[in-house]
Amino acid sequence: MYKMLAAIAFALFFSACSNSEAEAEISRLKQENVTLQAEIKTLQGTLDSIKAKSDSVYKSLSDMDMNP
Repeated sequence: MYKMLAAIAFALFFSACSNSEAEAEISRLKQENVTLQAEIKTLQGTLDSIKAKSDSVYKSLSDMDMNP
């Protein structure tokens, strides 16, 4: 969220610059956004995997009647 707000702020700040500089900055920020979205998807997959393993362990403990 912070990076998106920073990207908007930079876009507004650089709007006073020449068009080529602003377009280059916008392009860079768009690429950074794509990279961050891919990283979020990867992290979400990891989190989902960990949650599934945790749920499995909890179920196993529950089946043995040893849950906390």
